Amino acid sequence: MGFLKQNKTFCLVILISLVLFIFLFFLNSSVKNSLNETESKIISANQKLDSINEELLLYTSLDTDHDTAVNNLAYLADIEKNQKVFWKSLLNEKENHYLGWKKRTPEAINAEITKLFTNLRNQSNNAQLSLPSEDSSSDSGFLNTTETVAETYGFGLSSYDGFWPNFNDEESMKLDIQGKIIKQIVGFLCNSTDDTYPIALLEIKREPVGTTDQKHIASDKINLDDKSGFLLRGNLELRSFVFELKFRSHTSHARSFVNQLRPPFLIRNFRVERLLEDSQPSSFQGGAGISPFGDESEGEPSAKKLLPVVTDVKSDFTILIEYLISPREGISALNLISLLKEGSDSETYIKFLTDSGNGELIKEAQDILLKHEDN
Repeated sequence: MGFLKQNKTFCLVILISLVLFIFLFFLNSSVKNSLNETESKIISANQKLDSINEELLLYTSLDTDHDTAVNNLAYLADIEKNQKVFWKSLLNEKENHYLGWKKRTPEAINAEITKLFTNLRNQSNNAQLSLPSEDSSSDSGFLNTTETVAETYGFGLSSYDGFWPNFNDEESMKLDIQGKIIKQIVGFLCNSTDDTYPIALLEIKREPVGTTDQKHIASDKINLDDKSGFLLRGNLELRSFVFELKFRSHTSHARSFVNQLRPPFLIRNFRVERLLEDSQPSSFQGGAGISPFGDESEGEPSAKKLLPVVTDVKSDFTILIEYLISPREGISALNLISLLKEGSDSETYIKFLTDSGNGELIKEAQDILLKHEDN
């Protein structure tokens, strides 16, 4: 005790130091725990940051991809606009009988088709276009038909010469339009005639326009089983009427006829059958059709043989004609509901519709987007 009394200051320093040591010991422990916890959080945060950076690597080119997509969309819009102009020119709305058809009653259409027979027969007679009879075959040569026989030909509408079944409005409309198209085709053929050589119309076939027409069309029905591959509507969303025209003439007449066919008339197949057995020889000339090596079995040189030169060569021309009555659907054929989903960039899509010439679809697209927002 004497020592403590004599060294109070020393003891006080020792006591303070001890207290300070204990305080610092607990403080160090507390700080160390805090540092360990903070270090653990930092490590965890670094791990999350590394994971986020790995995910962000997948999107490092997102801006570039977006710019590329926008440029591609502009390119596709330009292609679609050109396609729309092209198909519109093929449809030829100003001269298209289907698009320009004015509604009439079936009775009025019946009267019009009845007049059509007389009109076309007179037109053919004036143009010296020979007409076949109903039961004549296509290989009967140039037909020297009498006026009575020619009167029986119906230009693909034979069943309705003096007979008119109970057609519904749609079938009547389509028959009326087909009649106008046939009238135009016959007109082109009449315009192709001349005084030198005759033209014989062998047949015009068409496709039925409905169930009633299917029952009565008879021999005027075209067989499309082996022709469907030639038609545009077989590969595209198009509607059309199909006709098959067969006539006998010379190449110049066929060329003249084809040159008159402009949209919406589309030639889908063209077949020529040369009729050499009916050709007329007009003179003789040496060398034609002889073997280039001559014929050693004969004393006379082969080059001096006389063979006929054919000047009156007739051919049967069969032309498959597709008459467009609807445009290509294009973008309107897309399922807009499945494309325009919630979160879609409506501004980009509407710009695409505008640039591609499909502004009429903007209202539909906006309504679909609004419907998604409401849901």
